Amino acid sequence: MGENLVVKEIMKLSDEYVLINDFNLSFSNPIFYKKYNQRIKSIQIDHLLISKAGIFIIETKNWSKSSINSLSLRSPVEQIERANFALYVYLSEHITLNEHHWGEQQIPIRNLIVMINNKPKANFKYVKIKLLKVMNDYIKYFEPVLTENQLNIVVNELI
Repeated sequence: MGENLVVKEIMKLSDEYVLINDFNLSFSNPIFYKKYNQRIKSIQIDHLLISKAGIFIIETKNWSKSSINSLSLRSPVEQIERANFALYVYLSEHITLNEHHWGEQQIPIRNLIVMINNKPKANFKYVKIKLLKVMNDYIKYFEPVLTENQLNIVVNELI
């Protein structure tokens, strides 16, 4: 239900945004993620939103206040950081953006956890946590850094 609400909200954005729901990526040679001492064989992302401002990894959580405070549930911050690392490695190996005269451009990847009703009061490194009602304002905040051609290269590689 929460994921459908996020899709409905994203559809209010302009056509300059490309949405991939339930994005999956598998690695024949697992990627070693030193931060959590893990080998990543695959990732699943609720929503991958691609724009001229970069890529937004969006995880949706429709959690109650008690779920947010529960120690038994897996950290969505760890989950999205892991997905970001794997996506960064994948893009680094499959896409080169050389249109800028200074050199190869980086594709910004932003981590966003969208909470439907409740969110923790804390802020976390490398991950923004926003309520659904402010998600689009956060996404639209970022300035474009990719050209139309670069955007198409990224979209075609990820679709």
